[in-house]
Amino acid sequence: MDHLPELDDAVQDLAEATGRRLVVMGQSMRVVAYSIHESPEDRRRLFHLLAHSDAWPHPRTTSKPCQVETFPEVGPLVFLRLSDPQRHTVGYLVTPAPEDGADCPALTDAAPLLAELLRARQHESADRTEHSRRLTVALTTGSPHEREAAAAALIAERFLSDAEGYCAVALGVDPRDPMPLAREKTAQAVSRTLKFVRETSTATVIGGITDTPVGILVFPRPVVVPRLIRILEHPQVAPVRAGVGPLLPLADVHSSFVQAHLAWRASWLAPADHEIVTTWDGAGLDATLARLPLEDFTLTDLPPSTRDLLSAIDSPDLLTTLEAYLDAGGDAQRTSRELNIHRSTLYYRLDKLRTAVVGDLSDGILRRDLHTGLRMARLAGLVPTR
Repeated sequence: MDHLPELDDAVQDLAEATGRRLVVMGQSMRVVAYSIHESPEDRRRLFHLLAHSDAWPHPRTTSKPCQVETFPEVGPLVFLRLSDPQRHTVGYLVTPAPEDGADCPALTDAAPLLAELLRARQHESADRTEHSRRLTVALTTGSPHEREAAAAALIAERFLSDAEGYCAVALGVDPRDPMPLAREKTAQAVSRTLKFVRETSTATVIGGITDTPVGILVFPRPVVVPRLIRILEHPQVAPVRAGVGPLLPLADVHSSFVQAHLAWRASWLAPADHEIVTTWDGAGLDATLARLPLEDFTLTDLPPSTRDLLSAIDSPDLLTTLEAYLDAGGDAQRTSRELNIHRSTLYYRLDKLRTAVVGDLSDGILRRDLHTGLRMARLAGLVPTR
């Protein structure tokens, strides 16, 4: 990512003027600029700061501008607070504490300029992030012209690397019953994923949020599902779930997002049957059925055989038995094993079901209608539960 160069130059000029090795950290304690570190000891200290400083506690600089903090791997460090005109902390200038304990007035004098340059960089970064979010939404949900322009901009402005395929992800809370903090939860999930990728690799990924709100992520590679599951399992973003679309060329990534959105819907329609991250292929028929306005379905929207069955039977055990029997292709032995019931119990239940079904359960067309119809009913919340 390109940055305004003034902060880097100012830090290096100050380092040469003072003979100090300098590092600038932002409010999150992440390193954002540093001077040349030549000696092996200086480089070792810098590498440790780059890898671990964002996990450190903030220095206690509220009562005075400078504070010395000691960390086992790097020794004592001087933290000089960088503040905006309203005296709000925007970051820190960090340097190894001198052995003689002498202050360095030049660092204190340079603090206002460094703070101003750091704020400019932060504003630039925030503007670039917002621009990336708008392009992400346009790429996946815009008109053909908007998608084409967004794709070109994302590559030209180096938000995304040029790759053979791109994978879209849709994520958010339950679309049928959005919670008051739906947008905040979705935004946290998108930001947390982007932050994880940024801080653990040099890979690129972009994200945004639609007005709905549904979160969007686009990866220039296949998504590692177990890794995304670990990110979304964090209490801060629960109960967000995600759907993952297939790998497609950048010009077709909107289609990947459509399928990701359907997989995400399917995972919410049947959360007990899907992981919190569900792929389009893994969602199977549920993803196809998710195209339907299942939230508005009533019994009259179901196939006649399913409608008649649900009107006559309200026993969850009987309906679960029929679904398992149909899942097993009418194999009684397999059905008994899956339900962990005796074969005679299965036959008893099937006999009761046959009285409520018009037709022969061995008929393929009837089985097809019942199997698909019951799945539709379950996704629509029309199947009674205990």
